[in-house]
Amino acid sequence: MVRKRKIEGKAVARILDAKTRDIVGYLYEWNTGARTPKWFDDVVREDVIYDYA
Repeated sequence: MVRKRKIEGKAVARILDAKTRDIVGYLYEWNTGARTPKWFDDVVREDVIYDYA
C-alpha cells in the first residue's frame, strides 16, 4: 500500500473551549484523509467543542 504524504490541508472545523466558547484552534483535514487539531498555543485542551459550521 502506497502512503500519501500530507501536502495540502484545509480547516474543516473550529475548536472551541467548552466553557468560554473562545476559539482555541482549528481542525485540519489533509489530502490523506487524516484530521489533525492545530492549537493556538502549546496547551492541549480536553474539554472542547468541534464546530463544523
